[in-house]
Amino acid sequence: MYQLIFIVQIISIIALFAEGWIVFIKWKGRLHSYLLMSIFSILINNLGYLLEMNTQTEEACYSALMFSYLGRVWTGFFLLVFIAELCRVRIPPLLKTLLALFHTATYAAIVTNPLHGMYYKEIHFERVGGFSYLAHENGFWHSLHMASVVGYVVCGLTILCLTYRREHSKTVRTRLLMIMLTIAAESFFFLIQILSHSRLTEVYDVTMLGSAIGTIFMLAAIFRYDLLGTEELAKEYILDRMSDGIVAVDAQRELAYCNKPAAALFPELEEDPSAILLLLENYADKEEPLSVGERIFTPRKDQLRRGEDVSGSIYVLQDNTDLYQKQSGLQQEVGRQTARADRLSLEMMIALSKTVDAKDHYTNGHSGRVADYAAEIARRMGKSESEQEKIYEMGLMHDIGKIGVSEEIINKNSRLTDEEFAQIKKHTVIGYGILSSITEMPDLSIGARYHHEKWDGSGYPDGLAGEAIPEEARIICVADCYDAMTSTRTYSTPRPQAAVRAEIERCSGTQFDPRVAEVMIGMIDDDKDYQMKENNGAGVWKNKELFGSIR
Repeated sequence: MYQLIFIVQIISIIALFAEGWIVFIKWKGRLHSYLLMSIFSILINNLGYLLEMNTQTEEACYSALMFSYLGRVWTGFFLLVFIAELCRVRIPPLLKTLLALFHTATYAAIVTNPLHGMYYKEIHFERVGGFSYLAHENGFWHSLHMASVVGYVVCGLTILCLTYRREHSKTVRTRLLMIMLTIAAESFFFLIQILSHSRLTEVYDVTMLGSAIGTIFMLAAIFRYDLLGTEELAKEYILDRMSDGIVAVDAQRELAYCNKPAAALFPELEEDPSAILLLLENYADKEEPLSVGERIFTPRKDQLRRGEDVSGSIYVLQDNTDLYQKQSGLQQEVGRQTARADRLSLEMMIALSKTVDAKDHYTNGHSGRVADYAAEIARRMGKSESEQEKIYEMGLMHDIGKIGVSEEIINKNSRLTDEEFAQIKKHTVIGYGILSSITEMPDLSIGARYHHEKWDGSGYPDGLAGEAIPEEARIICVADCYDAMTSTRTYSTPRPQAAVRAEIERCSGTQFDPRVAEVMIGMIDDDKDYQMKENNGAGVWKNKELFGSIR
């Protein structure tokens, strides 16, 4: 019997060395680390026990026992954390620390046992049939240690069974089955050792046979069923070295995996991942960039599928900081260039309006005042700031067509002939032709063409009536007539405010859109000091300070 067990022990140690070497040369991450520590703890246990079997004195036997326990006290712990890592089950770091402290204290109790007898009591050395061993009674700490081993076995098998049930891959299920057989074999012989009172269990620790059989199952899992998952581990190795953060959740919306960049971005994933998972889901659903520190990420969410079944979701955090910085710089430059172009456009329109006004020595500033009045009417009518700006620009350009009319006709002091008035009327069509060529501002020509159309259809050049006249032109029409009545002309002087108000009211519904006329009358009533005339008219528009920032 002794020779057979001795040979089994030697073979088991050789197999454990081989298993440890294989894991070591393939070592990539925590999964390998935990498996390697588990193998080393079993190997040290077996080596120590082999020495114990062959000792000749009690002192040598006790020393061999101390060496054996250097591995034995850690076997269950490292096997559990390996199983948890394999099955993606999170063990809280605090619990790991407490368990590690317990096993350290257990080994300390074993080493100092002669002083207190907490682990073994009434120890004496014996040799039976070639076996050397220490006969003893168990102390209370020994019971604690055995209870912890039983707890590890139960937890490990539970985790493996639950993972096995959820897993769909045949290869992965077979790997898990091999691990379960390993645990079952070791557990079976462990139970025999602690429950049996036979002569064999007294002189020999049969858990050594369990570890030998377990090693066979583990080697089968490694070689036959790719326990170390070379392909999967290679993928994980690559994922951990990507700059993108990757977070995976299972079908129950629990954290299943995160690579190193994601863990570095969100340390909370280790302790309380729920808040981070909700954050990622919200930003991915809204397709908004997520700022973390000084970096900017674009979260993307995809479903994880096995065939037709959805098994979870994956969030990819793409680092687009450089792209956003370039876009921001580009947007700023575009903003600067746009503002510059807008400023040049406005300055050009003002210059052109002044050129037109300069043809009539009595209407200097007319276009600017009309633009102000029209924009303020639009504001009071509830138009947006951009609409007010557009009407302001139309007002500046409404008389641009007078460039094509003779100065003699424009500045004539006496009554115009029918032919001369026909020339004056052409300025609407001429202006429309000039402004229509500005393709970037297609609506600019509307005010120029239609500002002399009348609500009752008696205006020119097209004789439009009512709402067929563009609203902007109806607004400019009232503003233009108001400025004509409140400014010095070749044929008239500024009228009294009351007379102007009465004229606007009289022409409401015939020459003017009633709604626009009503707003103009309200502006007149608000102008208690009659400032809206001649040189004081510009600046009436309340939102003029926003002009330029609106764009």
